Amino acid sequence: MIDFQKATLADAEAIAALHALSWQQNYRGSFSDHFLDVEVADERRGVWSQRLEYPKDNQSTWVARSNGKLAGFICTFLKDDQRYGSLVDNLHVSPEFKGKGIGTRLLGVAAEEIENLYPGSGFYLWVLEKNLGAHPFYKSLGGQVIETIKGNDIGDIEIMKVRYYWPKAKDLVALVNSRKQST
Repeated sequence: MIDFQKATLADAEAIAALHALSWQQNYRGSFSDHFLDVEVADERRGVWSQRLEYPKDNQSTWVARSNGKLAGFICTFLKDDQRYGSLVDNLHVSPEFKGKGIGTRLLGVAAEEIENLYPGSGFYLWVLEKNLGAHPFYKSLGGQVIETIKGNDIGDIEIMKVRYYWPKAKDLVALVNSRKQST
């Protein structure tokens, strides 16, 4: 059974480790090997310790656990953008739990929170253009590709990233709920 809970500072180390592992597995070629092999674990540990000890007012981080083990997490910055709404800043699932619907359910948890707090609003996220495994996932959940831009806000190399947008969070909530009922 998978439990979904708000993240706490006690989750920082596990979240950072999963985040670093996910980047090492999915961002090879987008970031330098040196960054991924040497720097990313400490860099992510610093980010998550800071985020969970001193969260921004609009930050919401959820974890999914299976028998106490971190299966995935999602971090959202609520009402982040005037036009696109809330930003899903991170969504990562442990390799051993991929394909079990955890990413879908985490995105549903975030969308439900967005809809409850800001009814009728939407949300967006960024995906590295080279992260080929993520694009079909977000498209299957109704994400609309809005734009592709250059960025240098993460990692150590300029990257191309794609904005996915959901105009109404409630539409994703309905989709996730329908999938839960059919399983």
